[in-house]
Amino acid sequence: MKFCLSWRILLAFSLTLFLFVGCANPTPTPPTPAPSGNDKPNINIAEYLPLKEGNKWSYEGIGNEFASYTQEVTHEKDNKYQVVVYSGTVTANRYEVTEDSILHTYREHEYYEDKSILDNPNNLDATLLKLPFEVDADWISEDNSYEIFSVNSTVQVPAGTFADCVVVKITYKDSGNSSFLYYKKGVGMVKSEYMLDEGESIQSLLKEYTIR
Repeated sequence: MKFCLSWRILLAFSLTLFLFVGCANPTPTPPTPAPSGNDKPNINIAEYLPLKEGNKWSYEGIGNEFASYTQEVTHEKDNKYQVVVYSGTVTANRYEVTEDSILHTYREHEYYEDKSILDNPNNLDATLLKLPFEVDADWISEDNSYEIFSVNSTVQVPAGTFADCVVVKITYKDSGNSSFLYYKKGVGMVKSEYMLDEGESIQSLLKEYTIR
């Protein structure tokens, strides 16, 4: 979905690759979980990461030079979407959308030619988003723990203020560190925050976007 971290942490963080809240807070505070309520509306999970050819997101980074990046959907076929990330290098990703999940099934680093990877064999098996969107709903993906941390967070980023964001918390098995990914219906990921020791973090904040 990148930084000067291991590619494994980059994978979880940048797939996470959409993003964020206030730039002005020197010591970021993880969001407070919110109760989910009893209503269970019919949710189209694809609306929380709208993958259509031509859609594009640009992020402003804080805490690491590689936290700033742009990603764009360049190819689509059936339920498969190719998302190319431009930061210090170029990386091609394949996402697949099912009825209840968004999966990250392929990644290719040093991708410098405009070719489709949609039919390449899988080299990843990561679940980025999964229904139901209920607080404390959780799943395991590539040995890391995911949970729905909030369903109604408000996030302020350079692109604007976004209410009712779904927040996914990822806890990494190897380091024990966590990331928080904020998804807004109809927009995608508006903020990502990788929590470091002593209250510091690396953030990517949505700066501008095009949704077709």
